[in-house]
Amino acid sequence: MRKESKVAYRKSLTLRRGQITAAVALSVVTLISFGALAVDVGMLYSTKAELQRAADATALAGAWDLVLDERRLQGNDGVSQAVIDSRTRAVQIASNNSVLNRGLQVDRNDGNAVHGDLLYGWLAEPANHSMDLQPVIDTRTNAIRAMARRDETRNGPVPLMLARIFGQTTSHLSAGAVAAYEGGVVGYRVTENTPNAELLPFALRIDSCNDLISGAVTIGDNYAYDPVTGKVTPGQDGIPEINLFPGAGSGQLPPGNFGTVNIGTDNNSTNTLRRQILHGISAEDLAFHGGELRIGPDGVLWLGGNTGLSAAMKDPLEQIVGQARSLPLFNHVSGPGNNALFSIVKFEGVRIVDVKLTGAMNLKYLIIQPAIVVDETGITDNSGTQNNLYRPPQLVR
Repeated sequence: MRKESKVAYRKSLTLRRGQITAAVALSVVTLISFGALAVDVGMLYSTKAELQRAADATALAGAWDLVLDERRLQGNDGVSQAVIDSRTRAVQIASNNSVLNRGLQVDRNDGNAVHGDLLYGWLAEPANHSMDLQPVIDTRTNAIRAMARRDETRNGPVPLMLARIFGQTTSHLSAGAVAAYEGGVVGYRVTENTPNAELLPFALRIDSCNDLISGAVTIGDNYAYDPVTGKVTPGQDGIPEINLFPGAGSGQLPPGNFGTVNIGTDNNSTNTLRRQILHGISAEDLAFHGGELRIGPDGVLWLGGNTGLSAAMKDPLEQIVGQARSLPLFNHVSGPGNNALFSIVKFEGVRIVDVKLTGAMNLKYLIIQPAIVVDETGITDNSGTQNNLYRPPQLVR
């Protein structure tokens, strides 16, 4: 090879090496950039998922606290207290959810501003996504919207890597969730995916129940229910009581009947009643009513009567003292004993606080107080019926 050719070859080789070095350098920068982009995108997806989980948990926790006994009987004041407690619980649950390794902070929004982190209100039809949450705090309140944010407003924006090259150092992310529950239970349906209905086979006259709830007629406030332990002790808890036996007052029931109703076969045996007291109404019981027990379009559900409360029911009733159950309410009853026929017009939530079914008739009692009942088997119909019965809260948005 001539000298000139060798020099040209060396120059060409050097040039190619330079080009390769530049290409490699560019490739490395590109790979690093794409790697940084992947980190940014991955972090944003992960953060968004964490925000959504936090919003879901916060909304559900807040909704569950709305159906505690605080809202029980005190109208708008009771609901207001329930919302206050719910906000506290929601803030706590949010802080227990980590987003980018930091507990999430949400604002209580006590003024219930529309754009606040925690918004309380009413969803007339929770399953209808075309309906917006109406911001209200009154007896209609059945929903909470929770917002989880990583932005300038709350918790700080999400830091970025690659975007810094283009002058963007952070990104703002948020996620929202709405949890709601349905009230106004008008019946019960048990399926293979639900527990038994928490319904007692005893009926109470609706006027007596209304008097109890309003405080117009009670036997006082002599028992205290502790929601933490689930125990009932002598004392006061601000909730009035009434004696369900016999018939929550003389002259309200026909001869030979003390308000026991047949749910299932006619003339239920004592063993059946004991089972229903302890474990609730089963799908087999409801099969005798066409699969569900429900107040009809005419506003009435007819149930036959039974001879009543016997000493044999004392033990199962004592076992459920302190537990919330629902009761059928009637406005009319006719016929004696097993031939009694009750017109059930409503259901209401109660708690048994004391039982005595032995001894002289005038010494027997079954003391109840109003209570919130959350029952997965409840049937609602958006009729506006107000009672202390609700289906469990669930995420609807």
